[in-house]
Amino acid sequence: MPPPDRLIISLCLAAAVQAAALAPAAAAPMSAGDMAAFLAQVRCPDGTLEAAEPKCPGARPQRASDPMLMRRHDWPAPDGYQIVDSYVADDGATFVSAFSFAPFGSFAARNGDGGEIYIVAGDTVRIAATEDGGQMGVVQGFFGAGCGGTGWVLFRADAPTGRWAQGLARLKGRPIGSACAASSSAFTRYRLEQATLPFIVEGRRTSITRPTIISEHFNAATLERSSALERTFMVRGVGRAIWEAWSRRPATIADLAQRCPRTAWSTPPAPGWFLTDCRYATNLVRADGVMSGDRYGWPPKGVTLP
Repeated sequence: MPPPDRLIISLCLAAAVQAAALAPAAAAPMSAGDMAAFLAQVRCPDGTLEAAEPKCPGARPQRASDPMLMRRHDWPAPDGYQIVDSYVADDGATFVSAFSFAPFGSFAARNGDGGEIYIVAGDTVRIAATEDGGQMGVVQGFFGAGCGGTGWVLFRADAPTGRWAQGLARLKGRPIGSACAASSSAFTRYRLEQATLPFIVEGRRTSITRPTIISEHFNAATLERSSALERTFMVRGVGRAIWEAWSRRPATIADLAQRCPRTAWSTPPAPGWFLTDCRYATNLVRADGVMSGDRYGWPPKGVTLP
């Protein structure tokens, strides 16, 4: 049997081969394993996240069974409002970013807890499902890949540097277990850049530069017709590090400047757009190891992904 880390990549490759066929990318410089490297945080043998101790010997992707000895809170320090833990699920082929709110225990819908599930499908990384405080115990799947559309496309293997790759995603968000339904169109674009991002490492503010997928998902078929945008920063060896919400209406959150320290890529997609919300899960805080992905308990066991 191959070593655990190689087994994870092998399972990911197998899942990609068996996934529903999608339109091929124009070019495919990244393998399934390359794409998976943007979906989970990497930990050192002592449990420190590799982002806090770069190139530590024996580093590997965090698994759902690993005790969490360092966790990624959002801003402002010391604890922010939300923790995001990005890890490889027990099946070795799907990836989870779990969202936890105070008291930061096991999953509790009443606290607004939830997460996102990612799948590597052929040349595409999709957000397969999500749950947040607005859904209160309902896991919503992004249907499309098996229903004549694409699902929520996060990025593809052809992610370019220095420009956007863009296209039209077709998807429908519905509770897991739903049948196919008429899909909506979402203008989508993504790119791969060496991005310098703001971090807080054990209370010390710093900057870290890493290969980063910047993905933008609009709520209409064109940028011009859209009124809302979700921008996600997927960082190699970190996972879902930053999420930003943009709108054509100004923000109403009082502490937005403290929560959203911004990056060079945190610019409006066009004139007349405003940053309205964010999560910068780049505040690395020591933990006691009581929690793990398995103990957190999301997604529920037996969830069938679209």
